[in-house]
Amino acid sequence: MLIIKFLSGIVFIGSIVWFIAVPDYEPAIAIVTSLSAFIALWFREKMADRKALQNQSIAANGIGIQAGGDVTVDSIHVNRKGL
Repeated sequence: MLIIKFLSGIVFIGSIVWFIAVPDYEPAIAIVTSLSAFIALWFREKMADRKALQNQSIAANGIGIQAGGDVTVDSIHVNRKGL
């Protein structure tokens, strides 16, 4: 992930230099695109850090569901042999 952040930063700096050398709409689009990718990488890392901090405790006869996506009541199947 560090390499991707580094490359994204280099592309952002390069697009700024390109815009200074040739002020046109193409380098401006490159600046906006590379900046949005750079910001998205930072937000993605923060979300991954929050997910890693999740913890769940379940009582002896309880059923615990910890989902990173969509879970409905119909999709819960209990296997008492595995508990």
